[in-house]
Amino acid sequence: MKRLRLKLGLGIAALGLFGVLSPPSHAADKDLKIGVVAAESGSFVSAGNTIVAAAKLAATKINDAGGIKVGNDTYKIKLYIRDNRTDVNVTVAAALELVNDIGVSAIWGTETHDYSIAMAKITGPAKVLQFSGNSSLGSALNAKSVAPGAWLHYAFQTEPQEWQRSGSTAKGVLSLLTPMLATKPVHSVVLVGNDATGQYLSSHYVKALEADGQTVDLVKYPPDTTDFLPILTRIKGMKPDIVHFWYNGDSTLTAFPQAEQIHVAPAYFLFGVDPGIYAQRNLKATVPVAMSCVPECWGGPKRPEVDDYFTKYFASGASKGPQSSVSLLYYDYFFMYAKALTQVGSVDNPDGVVDALLKMQYQGVVSPVPLVFNANHQVTFATEVCVVKPNTSDDFHCATEQPPPAPPPGDAGG
Repeated sequence: MKRLRLKLGLGIAALGLFGVLSPPSHAADKDLKIGVVAAESGSFVSAGNTIVAAAKLAATKINDAGGIKVGNDTYKIKLYIRDNRTDVNVTVAAALELVNDIGVSAIWGTETHDYSIAMAKITGPAKVLQFSGNSSLGSALNAKSVAPGAWLHYAFQTEPQEWQRSGSTAKGVLSLLTPMLATKPVHSVVLVGNDATGQYLSSHYVKALEADGQTVDLVKYPPDTTDFLPILTRIKGMKPDIVHFWYNGDSTLTAFPQAEQIHVAPAYFLFGVDPGIYAQRNLKATVPVAMSCVPECWGGPKRPEVDDYFTKYFASGASKGPQSSVSLLYYDYFFMYAKALTQVGSVDNPDGVVDALLKMQYQGVVSPVPLVFNANHQVTFATEVCVVKPNTSDDFHCATEQPPPAPPPGDAGG
């Protein structure tokens, strides 16, 4: 099916929600086809579900406000949602269908592993905008790959560069845990799934911990592991001060209770596990446990805008999962994209939309400061880190850590 083509309108309206939405029109609205590729099943389902829920919430809000005014036409968002089943082959097939058969103008996703890069090899040549919170996309985004005509020119990373997130996370974890330990922590073990994304993410986090004075051992496990006791027993023999469960919240929620059974370390850090899910599941440990959210926790203290967002998000039927905060990596970008379309005046000028996005400062929910993409199509914002008091499941103290100004020693930043 050929993609929808439009004539440029005579004017650009910026009325309604966030200045880009149109009042109800009596003329027939047109469809703006947007694809969503996410893990609604498989090993990364807790993050994948959040993409779908955020997309539905954003699309409903935009459509209920009258749609998007683009030139002389008004568009309503029509979502085409595909479950990638945490499988790269299914992801590629979904991207091909959305681009070639359905003719979407943009795709949201995927959060799963390095699949965003595989998708970009399809979306790029087709000039389809792609918004992905997958930070492993950062390994490929650079001045050459995002240049006009290059394969990542239409791809945007909707979460911070990994050295930024790792830096703010490491600083927050150590700042919160150190006062709660008998001695200053100097030895950390990072436990991570042995897949492409785990390898990429942990490489930055190890450097961030080392920059903060830690001696670090990296331990990898097969991604589908459910019995962590043999690995955790080996880690206990290393006598770590802190064990950092890195990257996959679903696996962490399996591994962490097993670690506490055999008292592996004096403190733990659970990346991607929201305080809300920790309390909901009545998890407890005899030692302090830190958690982090990208960008803000739904179960911790919240800014009014974030509180209102999550109230509506969960009221829409979205589940309260370990990584529900990931939804914020996708929600605001629907409105940024809508604003760019309005400014360009056409849904058939992807290069113009890219230029508009790169010039845009957008104040949304995800960040207390405006969202801005850098020249490599990456965004920057802070990380929230929380710590729960030992032997409790709901006594939290949280802090927001800003990203460091530069990568740590040994981290090239790519």
